[in-house]
Amino acid sequence: MNWFARFLRPSASAGASSSVYDESGWFVRLLGFGKTKAGVTVSHYNAITMPAVWACITLIADTISQLPLDLYKRTGRRKDLITDHPIVPLLSGLANPRMGTSRWINTQQGHVLGWGNGYAEIQISNRGEPIAIWPLLPDRTAPDTTWLDERGAMRYLVTVDGKQHSVPSERIIHIKGFSWDGILGLSPISQARHAIGLGLAMEEFGSKFFSNDAKSGGFLLHPGKLSPRAKENIRDSLTEAGGGLEDAHRIKILEEGMKYIPTTINPEDSQFLESREFQIAEIARMFRVPLVLINSHQKDTAWGTGIEQLMIGFVQWTIGPWVKCWEEELNRKLLTEEERDNGFFIKFNLNAILRGDMAARASFYEKALDPEKGWMTRDEVREKEDLNPLGESQRPAGG
Repeated sequence: MNWFARFLRPSASAGASSSVYDESGWFVRLLGFGKTKAGVTVSHYNAITMPAVWACITLIADTISQLPLDLYKRTGRRKDLITDHPIVPLLSGLANPRMGTSRWINTQQGHVLGWGNGYAEIQISNRGEPIAIWPLLPDRTAPDTTWLDERGAMRYLVTVDGKQHSVPSERIIHIKGFSWDGILGLSPISQARHAIGLGLAMEEFGSKFFSNDAKSGGFLLHPGKLSPRAKENIRDSLTEAGGGLEDAHRIKILEEGMKYIPTTINPEDSQFLESREFQIAEIARMFRVPLVLINSHQKDTAWGTGIEQLMIGFVQWTIGPWVKCWEEELNRKLLTEEERDNGFFIKFNLNAILRGDMAARASFYEKALDPEKGWMTRDEVREKEDLNPLGESQRPAGG
């Protein structure tokens, strides 16, 4: 079994069980996690238990991973699909013997959205050609900026089965989020941990509220003074009475003239539901995801009316920047400099989700091709539609 396979074993991927990532440990606090102002610990592992976080991360990762990924060669204004290059099977088939390309992209994009960095190692054949791409765990991989080779390139340190491996940067596909230095991306979970912590705290509050017969806390007022033994008896009596949904409608008895006095605000007075909706909007804002796409209908989108305009905005401002990062990194790591100079390039096909309304596009192109007022040629229109040119070179009259 090679070390790639050992890396993907369940024992190697159980990052949450690692002592240095204990939610109450010093290392987690050093990374900016630990307890939030809401009193809840937030980590990469429990943040996705909040449905809004899960929905945003999986929506973006699923969208990108389903896009066709192809290799092209540009000759002048013409671009041709290449099907006989060694990397083509990695782009549109199997990234490695254990997963398809879409699953690898989905996994790595999910890592970026959580940790701010997604890594994968390129396995090279004896002939120097890429033959597999293996995702790496983001909490066990990091760039080593203290070491540079003669070209000024850094290396990456990868920990597998407790052993650290040094991997040249040209063999690491590193997709990163927003970064202060351009080398290491910032973790969205870490940056927004207080917002996520508040959302998790409200979920915990709601769960405890229902486990307590859907009632808030309070005091038991006794007309006299209780002895220690009497206090213990009352405590035992309350424990025997139980709580939660199973005992929600059972009658409880207060002995010796005691009265129950509630001390906390009920969920309606504290605007519990409204606060939970606001936290969903905060999480969606963090990932730049329209609320309607995560099944939240609390407000209208500012990207236009109708799902079509909303989807165009989502693709342009949320998916588009990530796709650009992927394309730049894949072109740099999977193609040689000579191949890039000869016009080879890797590209995601966004047309399937960006084209929108056929009638609106047809109307736009009709105006653009108008013989008197048009500003485009047929070849330019075909290029917009990812079609090869017909050979026209003249613009319409008046263009």
